[in-house]
Amino acid sequence: MNWPIMKMALAELDFWVFRTWCVVAGFMWFLAYNLKTKTSLMIPREHWGLMFVCAMCNVAGWNIFSAWGLSMLPSGRAGILAYTMPLWVVLLSRPLLGEALTPRRITAIALGMSGVSLLLIDEFTALKAAPIGALLMIASGFVWAFGIVLTKRFPKSIPTSTLMIWSFALGGWPILLGALLTSHSTWLPTAPSAWFGLLFNVFAIFGFCWFAWNELVRALPAQVTGISSLLVPIVGFVSGMVLLGELPRTFDYVALLAIVGAVAMVLMPKRATQQ
Repeated sequence: MNWPIMKMALAELDFWVFRTWCVVAGFMWFLAYNLKTKTSLMIPREHWGLMFVCAMCNVAGWNIFSAWGLSMLPSGRAGILAYTMPLWVVLLSRPLLGEALTPRRITAIALGMSGVSLLLIDEFTALKAAPIGALLMIASGFVWAFGIVLTKRFPKSIPTSTLMIWSFALGGWPILLGALLTSHSTWLPTAPSAWFGLLFNVFAIFGFCWFAWNELVRALPAQVTGISSLLVPIVGFVSGMVLLGELPRTFDYVALLAIVGAVAMVLMPKRATQQ
């Protein structure tokens, strides 16, 4: 749902400026929460290296690559390219976390990636016209996946809100620096649609969704989290029909079935073994 909304903001704001507002807002929300609830801000010394790499992936890499790539692409739907992330999660979680790569999960990722490809079937011509944008979206999916896998390595004793604060503090500097050095455009939008795109991200995405997502990442196996995220393009597909009057194509329905099947395969419990 957020990809076309981001396009509204990026129609007026430079992507560096847009992401700077988002990251600063996220930092302020979680800092205020920790101060209000008296939650510790401390990260144990032995985890600072991991904290830095996670911040570079989850905040700097993801926010720069996704917004930069989306600004080059003609369609918000092309942002679905970022959802190659589950494939990278499956490939990375085996060597880095030791998660089993079961036949069930292999089948699920094959179904999911097939669904993503079908959702993009009408976008391939546009993607060929903007290859750098397409590569940046795929890169955003990779760093997102790497960040997910690394986040699993933090002990549960460190609050998620504390991880968010330091992620934004460390990963936000490259974004702010990029905005200060390269942006010659306005720092505030003028059109109502651009304001909506900015405020939606500042409040809903960086004020709530980032926290909820990282809570899920820490609670579930990385492969399950990654494959489950494929429901996000489906939400965008349905909201496009309801809010924008978009007409679904036959391929969209097949993609819907493939992605729902993929998610069901990793979320539904296995049948009890008969004695």
